[in-house]
Amino acid sequence: MATVKILLSESTLSNVPAQIKRINDTKLSGFHARIGKVVGSSKPRIALYLNYRLGGAKGKQRNYLLGYFGERDLKEVRKEVESLKGKIAAGEDVYETKQLSIKQQFIEDHSPTVELLFSEFLKRYIKPKRKDPDEIERMFAKDVLPLIGAVKLKDITRRDIISKVLDPITDRGSGTQANKTLSILKQMFDFGVDRDLLQGNPLASLKRKNIGGEEKSRTRALEFEEILQVFERLPKLGVSAQVIYALKFIVLTGCRPQEVTGAKWKEFDFNKMMWTIPAERVKQKKDGDRIHKVPINPNMVILLDELRAAFSYLSSEYVFPSTTCINVKPGEQPIDRHSLSKAINRKHKELGVPKFVPHDLRRTLATRLGDKDIGASPIVVEKILNHELQGVQKVYNLQEYMEERRQALLDWGTKLTENVISFR
Repeated sequence: MATVKILLSESTLSNVPAQIKRINDTKLSGFHARIGKVVGSSKPRIALYLNYRLGGAKGKQRNYLLGYFGERDLKEVRKEVESLKGKIAAGEDVYETKQLSIKQQFIEDHSPTVELLFSEFLKRYIKPKRKDPDEIERMFAKDVLPLIGAVKLKDITRRDIISKVLDPITDRGSGTQANKTLSILKQMFDFGVDRDLLQGNPLASLKRKNIGGEEKSRTRALEFEEILQVFERLPKLGVSAQVIYALKFIVLTGCRPQEVTGAKWKEFDFNKMMWTIPAERVKQKKDGDRIHKVPINPNMVILLDELRAAFSYLSSEYVFPSTTCINVKPGEQPIDRHSLSKAINRKHKELGVPKFVPHDLRRTLATRLGDKDIGASPIVVEKILNHELQGVQKVYNLQEYMEERRQALLDWGTKLTENVISFR
């Protein structure tokens, strides 16, 4: 390749001999032109570069593309070279600066919307890692996407997210939900940064206490008299039978709402008098294989017989079948676990007890099992709740305490049925 050293000018570059492939400028060191191949009868394309080395003889060597002769005014290019050389002398890697600028411009030109980011986040992060991705989909469908879903990521601001999404959730009295939404949004924007869809997380330093406020662990456990009142009044308030029976199952067994509402008839073994809740409904990591066995007692059998008789016409595999389905036939899916809390919220005033949520019934059972007339040991209560034992107990205590659990739940169920007529 023939290289010459000549002042780069309009006339020089307009008449480059065919054998010349590179011209180094005589005034500005590193400034040079590279002459491309001739295609047909057209003139070769001439690229203008600034070559420099940063950090001494063993430092990084860069070739900074300035543009192409004929597409840029040569005088302006020379002025830019002088400016760039000044920045290089001050220690700036102008090539790296340009690449970052190009990257930023690409992001701005091709910036997806919040809705598209959420779609990717749901597919690649939430669904592979969470047992219940539907809850996140509902959250975004209700409180996020209608408000900022169409906003481009390059335009999204912290102020927009707070004022349009998070503050309205807090203002309706759902501070805990606002904090949950903030947590998922932060995860989503971190995912977007990792995928090179935006430069930074707009919520990175935002604290939950400044959105939904400090959260306190719930300590609500209903008094026995409150339980009597709730289950005596529920049937009179127009609440669906499935919801009432599901709430009874929670207070009888201490199971979680999602463990109860998704129950299938095949899970109940009436020969061994055991209900086995499969791993996919047990609270644990997504790929966990821990199941939960619940002893069946006569009090539960009565409820199950009533449920079977009430909904036998549906021929459903579910113990608590939904009869208000939208996309499927009645009985083809169970009731939504959220329907329990919604029913309690709607009828809260008529129930006449301080506010509670379905999960508080689980805590109620745990508390009442420790009452003197039942006196279940703490370990038995932990087993009934399907909590993993901690510390040394986790390693060495492998007993299931099934008979003790069966007796404690029987005593508790008998106490309820003797005092609450609607439990019979």
